[in-house]
Amino acid sequence: MKIAINIFYLIFTFFFAGVEPSEEIVAALKQGKTADMVKYFDEKLSIKIINQEDVLSKAQAEANLKFFFEKHTVKTFSSSHVSSVNNGAQYITGTLETNSGKFRVSILLRRNLIAQFRIETDND
Repeated sequence: MKIAINIFYLIFTFFFAGVEPSEEIVAALKQGKTADMVKYFDEKLSIKIINQEDVLSKAQAEANLKFFFEKHTVKTFSSSHVSSVNNGAQYITGTLETNSGKFRVSILLRRNLIAQFRIETDND
């Protein structure tokens, strides 16, 4: 009986926790916290950071993003658009302001995991 109650509790918590992955990703970007974003990385993801673009494993993408945040200390991130499409995908776009300039960020989530992550120079 205890097992059944624990399973029910875990399922209930998982489905009704109330915090969207997009909200946690935006919060992680605002603080430049790679570790908080990596938990939403898919096993393989398309990543572009400034001029380097590739399909990387979760660990490789984490290392690249961590290196970016070490070189470019985050001042602010403002989300300009969060949208969902009918196939369950979600897009997040925004502007990342760092100590070395502004960057345009776009993220594609599929099944609540980051499938594509892009940081590009903002050419206002």
